[in-house]
Amino acid sequence: MLVFQSQPKLLNTKLIAVWAISESGLGGLLHAAKIPFSGILLGSFAIIIITYIAKSNTNRFNSIIKATILVILIKAMASPHSPPMAYVAVLFQGVLGASLYSVFGVNKMTAMSLGALALLESAFQKILTLTIIFGMNLWVSIQRFFDGIQDKLQADWITELPWLFLVFYGLLYFIVGVFAGSFAFKLPENVFKTAKSLQHMNLELATNKDPVKKRKRKRVGLIIGLLLFSSVVFLFSGMHKQALTIILRTLAAIVFFLFLFNPIFKYLIQKWANKEKVKNQKTLNTIMTLMPDIKNYVGLALQLSSNKKQVIKRSKSFVIHWLSLSLYFSEDDQH
Repeated sequence: MLVFQSQPKLLNTKLIAVWAISESGLGGLLHAAKIPFSGILLGSFAIIIITYIAKSNTNRFNSIIKATILVILIKAMASPHSPPMAYVAVLFQGVLGASLYSVFGVNKMTAMSLGALALLESAFQKILTLTIIFGMNLWVSIQRFFDGIQDKLQADWITELPWLFLVFYGLLYFIVGVFAGSFAFKLPENVFKTAKSLQHMNLELATNKDPVKKRKRKRVGLIIGLLLFSSVVFLFSGMHKQALTIILRTLAAIVFFLFLFNPIFKYLIQKWANKEKVKNQKTLNTIMTLMPDIKNYVGLALQLSSNKKQVIKRSKSFVIHWLSLSLYFSEDDQH
């Protein structure tokens, strides 16, 4: 049985716990619940939590930076195999949010700016990662592939498709970021209103099972697929040297990242985490105590929002219900 608290205790700590879960385990739960576009929803979570912290604290810069450091610390402890770029994304979002809200204040325009910039960084970080691994030859091979189709069909517009795709891809993340910022700005009021409406319901906490992670396998499949695609395009174009170059360069990049860069980064981040753990032990213990229940609220929030058939409405309803339960409710045996 869950009990409603009109004045939530440990608000900042609970928000950090929600952010940490969204960074280290929420994706699998949403995927298991068949929530479409869960990747973009997860990318929006940092915007939502940073904005919530900014609206709940007078010392916005310090509060957001402290929360960002704790989330990175928990990520290093809970998901030690996370790629370096995942830590970069969290740090970028936190520093950007702290800077925007401390300089321009908490308003709808600042929230939408944070959303747009944070998700654009997330979108183009993926493109940058592909470019680092494959080199510019990847984009040359894609362009050559579409040029070949254009020659056969005699349709000039086909050659522009790769660039149109990149523009559309960036625009999609930009628009979602703007909407996420606007949604985040109004969220604290909506969360409190929803929590009040839930207090008379007989809410029971269910336990979520962590789904098996398949992200690593998918990532390897994507790399192999793009490598084969690029090589085949160059081979069929009669450009065997480029095909060999792209294979060798990609293999060298993968070996470098897997056996040199990633282990060094992992060693440094773990060394930093061990040092920070000592400084923040009390806060960390509180967050770790809160995390299992907050993670279990995901299933209940999905259940409460399941009546919404439209994807966007269901996603919004899920976020509002999850935060309502996480911030304003606790199990009665704790009182």
